[in-house]
Amino acid sequence: MATSVLCFEVLVILFFALVAMKLSDLGTGTVWAICGPGMALAALLCGMLRKPWAYQIGWVLQAALILGGFVIVDMFFIGGFFALLWYWGLKAGHKIDTEKAAAYAAYEAAQAGGAEG
Repeated sequence: MATSVLCFEVLVILFFALVAMKLSDLGTGTVWAICGPGMALAALLCGMLRKPWAYQIGWVLQAALILGGFVIVDMFFIGGFFALLWYWGLKAGHKIDTEKAAAYAAYEAAQAGGAEG
């Protein structure tokens, strides 16, 4: 679930960069110097979510999106929305993993019980 949010954030950062180049006082080089690594980070985090520290970096990315509101005011709303999506994705993903582990344990217990009898 968190991977889906990060994939969409790559696009959000791209569109933020395009809007920031037109509507802010920041130069093109500055915008891409900030947004380019941000997009790369979001894309790389998709594959790193097996590591616990990657989720903490994901929260930092969410905060950076919200702080983008100081450049383009709409990013306060969009960044906040994606932070909520990130939270929901982590919560739903944890629930799914827990239910999957319980189902697998029940299956293993049933197989062990069937093998004995």
